Amino acid sequence: MKKIFSILFITTILFAGCSKDFLDRESLTALADDTFWTTEADAKMALAGCYSALQSHSLYDSDPWGGGVQRWDYMTDDGANRWGWMQGGKVGRGEHDTSDGLISNFWGASYRAIGRTNRVIDVVPTLGDEIIPEASAKQIVAEAKFIRALIYNLLSMTYEDVPLITTVQDVADANVPKNSKSEIVEFIISDLEGSVEDLAAPNGTAWGKATKGAGYALLARINLYNENWTAAAAWSQKVIDMDYALFSDFHGLFQNANEVNNEVIFPVCFMRGPDEDGANFAAYWGTGVLGYSQPLSNLGEDYFCIDGQPSSVSPLYNPDIPKENRDPRFDASLMSNGGEWRGEILNPFTKTQTGYAQRKYTEEQNSENHFDAEEDFYVFRLGEVLLMKAEALAESGGSSSDIFALINQLRDRAGMIQVDQAEVTNYFGGSLVEMVRHERRIETAFEGLRYLDLKRWGIQKERAIDFYMEYEQANNSKLKLRYWDPKHVVWPIPQTELDVNTELVQNELW
Repeated sequence: MKKIFSILFITTILFAGCSKDFLDRESLTALADDTFWTTEADAKMALAGCYSALQSHSLYDSDPWGGGVQRWDYMTDDGANRWGWMQGGKVGRGEHDTSDGLISNFWGASYRAIGRTNRVIDVVPTLGDEIIPEASAKQIVAEAKFIRALIYNLLSMTYEDVPLITTVQDVADANVPKNSKSEIVEFIISDLEGSVEDLAAPNGTAWGKATKGAGYALLARINLYNENWTAAAAWSQKVIDMDYALFSDFHGLFQNANEVNNEVIFPVCFMRGPDEDGANFAAYWGTGVLGYSQPLSNLGEDYFCIDGQPSSVSPLYNPDIPKENRDPRFDASLMSNGGEWRGEILNPFTKTQTGYAQRKYTEEQNSENHFDAEEDFYVFRLGEVLLMKAEALAESGGSSSDIFALINQLRDRAGMIQVDQAEVTNYFGGSLVEMVRHERRIETAFEGLRYLDLKRWGIQKERAIDFYMEYEQANNSKLKLRYWDPKHVVWPIPQTELDVNTELVQNELW
């Protein structure tokens, strides 16, 4: 049931539909539409190609040579890339330009995925009942629209103004101008709202496919990212009202043996094997730790102790063995001095420059090829949906008791003291917003959310640059310096795209 998207067919059929991938304009007229789109199985195979696009190393997979979203956390105050050449390194350090590999490759991978979805969305409704039942056709189109909205949401949060392409193009009209971020957001919200009810119920489709729960969660995230607090809270609640539940063990949640569970709303699936697409996003060599991307010490110190106090004030904090008496999510997410890795006590200072290494998502049991892993990447899970509603309520003046109730579901699962007003007053300056942001960092570290969180909160410079330079450099001069320019709030359009699309205009900040 689980792994459904490794389909070789896709490379030869669908991807003339990637008409905005200007570096690879294969003929859009060479598709054998008259012989391919003849059965419902053909339509489902085309949809599988849309899902497989998400496995790109520039989207939901990654490795040192590919900067997918999971590794965007290492462009923030959560972590740093060890080697200067790694994709994401220049963006994290503020050294990137219009030729940067991460920025160029993410653009290309995004529009390849959009091209695939556009072909499905255009063609499937035209096939007729004799080929595919209407209900099945609507579901396939709705899943393709979900994937398209997922990608456009990322594009709108990074480059902001990009071409909004919603139908299959041919070469003659491939040159198109940008649309504004607001136009893109308005379109994907409207498009997704119009199709979300055509998605299957969570228990009515195969693992790894978009369901109503996934659609609701995406609508919650798009609205949250664009400060539509009431809508974000409402869509989050629709997910909460469904049959999802927090997995009992936070550490186990991110282990391959447990990844098919009722907390996960939408995963991108990976499977090890010569004929499959294994995951690379948390890969490491041999029996070592993931050392080329390094968590920063501030992230480690931000986890509270089990008495509900920050490590900076709690008498329970032991700097020699940081995991002692800490929020259990600390050791589930990070490896630190005195922690256990593969049955041995670990000193990460021998592996990293910061004394911390990523544990979440790593394959602890396997000693073989960690660049071909079984791990699925969770794009949406219930834990984050609870945080989205809590943030929307906090930002819009919602009830503190309602916010505490959401956060305490996560605290209870972790085995931590529940949050209350005293904690908010003592440690967050009385701000419910700051408390929720802190909890989001602790709960979702290394899940590919921190970079866009800092950006949308308007504190990217403050946290990823200024704080990093002040705090990290004072403690570890081996870490590479970071720089800031006002233009870094937005990614530049890749120069290769400007060179081939005469209608594109670079962002004015660049």
